[in-house]
Amino acid sequence: MTRRFPFFLFRHIAADLLRLIFIAATVLVVVISMAATVKPLSDGLLQADNLVKFIAYAIPVMLAYAVPFAAGFGATLVYHRLAADNEATAAYASGISHKALLGAALAIGLGLSGLLTALNEVVIPYFLLQMQRLITRDLATWVIQEIDKGKSVDVGGMMLHAASAKRLAPAPGSTASDVIYLTRVAAIDRDNAGKPINEVTSERAWIFLFPPDDRGGSEASAGTERGKSRVVMRLENLVGNRERMGGVGAKDFVDVAWSVASGFRDNVKFLSWRDLIAIEQTPERINWVDVPRKELAIQTAKRRVTDGMLAAATNGKAITLRDDRGAPVTIERATMKLDPADQQGRTWLVTAPGGEDIRLHMARHGVASPANSPTITVTAREARLTFDTGADRLDRSLSIQIELRDAAVSEDQGGQRSERGVYRVSSLRPDPDPSATLLSLSTPELLGESTRLSPTAASDPEFAGSVRELERALRKLHLEVRAKRHERLAMAVSCFVMVMTGAVIALRLSRQTPLAVYMFTFIPAVVCIVTISGGQQLTVQGSWAGLYVMWGGVLGLLLYTLAQYRSLARH
Repeated sequence: MTRRFPFFLFRHIAADLLRLIFIAATVLVVVISMAATVKPLSDGLLQADNLVKFIAYAIPVMLAYAVPFAAGFGATLVYHRLAADNEATAAYASGISHKALLGAALAIGLGLSGLLTALNEVVIPYFLLQMQRLITRDLATWVIQEIDKGKSVDVGGMMLHAASAKRLAPAPGSTASDVIYLTRVAAIDRDNAGKPINEVTSERAWIFLFPPDDRGGSEASAGTERGKSRVVMRLENLVGNRERMGGVGAKDFVDVAWSVASGFRDNVKFLSWRDLIAIEQTPERINWVDVPRKELAIQTAKRRVTDGMLAAATNGKAITLRDDRGAPVTIERATMKLDPADQQGRTWLVTAPGGEDIRLHMARHGVASPANSPTITVTAREARLTFDTGADRLDRSLSIQIELRDAAVSEDQGGQRSERGVYRVSSLRPDPDPSATLLSLSTPELLGESTRLSPTAASDPEFAGSVRELERALRKLHLEVRAKRHERLAMAVSCFVMVMTGAVIALRLSRQTPLAVYMFTFIPAVVCIVTISGGQQLTVQGSWAGLYVMWGGVLGLLLYTLAQYRSLARH
């Protein structure tokens, strides 16, 4: 006689399972979602009118944590009632096996695991991003709030401290979204490693915030770029020493501009499965990868320009540059060598062979057209040529400054000649300038280009440091993507295992109370979730043991369930 599968019992158990799991998950999700609002509300980041919207966004996100425990709880109650009412004993007596009796739990567990996979990979990243946007106040409000508390604020790498701050209305016709007025300001600029390099104090300052925009022309140049906000700060009655201010000691006012990246591009938790795959092909979409990529692009451009200058000097050709108007600036009879006093490899000493004078030709400034302006010739025994890669970490650019000492300056027309102790020409551009082409390269293409230049860059510590920094950022991104993928998958698999654990434990401990039975499910489940979280953090830190810890918790829970099942089947 052929034994038929007990579909009636299967439907009965499955219906009870779905009902209890739904009720438990609903209660857990609502409680956790409301608890998630406590910190944003207490910090003043969440307004009362957005409270309901925040909870609505939090519900799908919290399902990732609520569903596994709700599933284990539901399976425990359903199968414990089945065993306590002797329905399981009757099923065994009628020839239904343990496996058939657990079929409903198996099917529901697989379905919930698939549902959780879809939530983790598609739905939750979207709603998590909406939650973050809702509680992330605009930059102006955040700056004012922090300064009112007496704290310093970091705005795009610029550390600011002020006695007071208040919001002003932008001027009519201005593209600025917000204006902040500060008094008694101290500003500290930092390098890529976060170390202070320049500082300035000011009696008062205005901060103009420009939102990201795709428009071109004058408005784009005023400070907007896709994916980035622009900050322009005017300091009045200032004292300090800043590279952007030309190393001055004091001035009536100075304007400083820099870019601020979107914080939503910094974390892989906002990325879906498809985005995680794409991000490894285009890692520059992440801000903390894009910043060192741009730095390496500019350092590679500097390396190319330096090699071209050295080649021209070696072959007796003139070194050609362009001023800020596009007019040519040429240096004749020059040889170049690194300044031994410069540890960063930015400054080169330019001299002429045989003790002769080097000669610089350029169009005189202050006229409407460089083509019609008289040519200025500057001669000197020695010059210092310094590369500047810009102070804005998000908008890198390459410029050159030439400083000639004990220089003789003359014009072709009029024959006027004057002596200068120091003659400085700033804001020069290479000709040709490879910066734009290199900045448009993808990260893999740029690393390939830097590899080709590495043999000629042994004496350039900035170039080598930029390569290492980008490689570290890529490794960090690779580890974070790997950890996030495995964490999401492990959470989905653990949901299936928790359902089976609850069902098996309930059948085996049918004489215990439901709460006592659930404790034998709940504690191992908590250990499993903790190991998944801990393994994810270890993986991000680069530990080889991270994935073993992450999946070890799931495997441990599965082995625990199998051991309980063998004990159940044996008795």
